Amino acid sequence: MADLDPLIRYRKHGVDEKRRVLSGLYAQAEELAKKKEAMEAEIEAETIAAEQALSAESAAYLGRYLEGARKKIRVIELSVRKLETKIMIAQEDMRNAFAEMKKIEMTQENREAQKKSEENRKEVQELDEIALDGYRRRLEEDK
Repeated sequence: MADLDPLIRYRKHGVDEKRRVLSGLYAQAEELAKKKEAMEAEIEAETIAAEQALSAESAAYLGRYLEGARKKIRVIELSVRKLETKIMIAQEDMRNAFAEMKKIEMTQENREAQKKSEENRKEVQELDEIALDGYRRRLEEDK
């Protein structure tokens, strides 16, 4: 039976790489969420400033600004949805890689347990033979 440790190390490396990719996707999602929050806070601040100015000109500029800001927010939300899809795919890929690694680890553990069991069986058999030889010798000596 071949030793599976190199394959296990290779699979662990693959899982770690997938984990890093997933972590990067989460970081991107967090960055987009921060951008959206900042844009919403900016909209609120500009709206308050325009209301305090009480001028027709500021209201006109506010309308165009709000329209542009809302478009940016929609673009961010679209990016978030695309990123969520990528995250789901990456999660599934990582789960599959992890499951494959675990299968190999379990196979290795089973092989090691079988090997140990076989070694124990052989050891018991050898000890039984030694005990039997000793018993036969004593029987021959007693005769």
